[in-house]
Amino acid sequence: MLTRAAYENLEGQRRRVGAQGARLHALRTELDQFAVFVDRLERAAAALPECSPGLCAACARAGGECARKTLITALAERPKKARGR
Repeated sequence: MLTRAAYENLEGQRRRVGAQGARLHALRTELDQFAVFVDRLERAAAALPECSPGLCAACARAGGECARKTLITALAERPKKARGR
């Protein structure tokens, strides 16, 4: 049999776990939305026109690296979702 204090302690813990679950769900939703955004960004970057064989003005300002290719590479190398749901 639980004492009143032990029961109240368990009730408090149950509420805290419930609140943590709600926060976790909200963060998971935000993470999923962000993943969708990054996927859209990756597709948009891939649709950008390619640079001419020489450096375009934007790439020349970026230190000689093609900004489009750098962006596409960074997006492609991002960690992918690995979820078990």
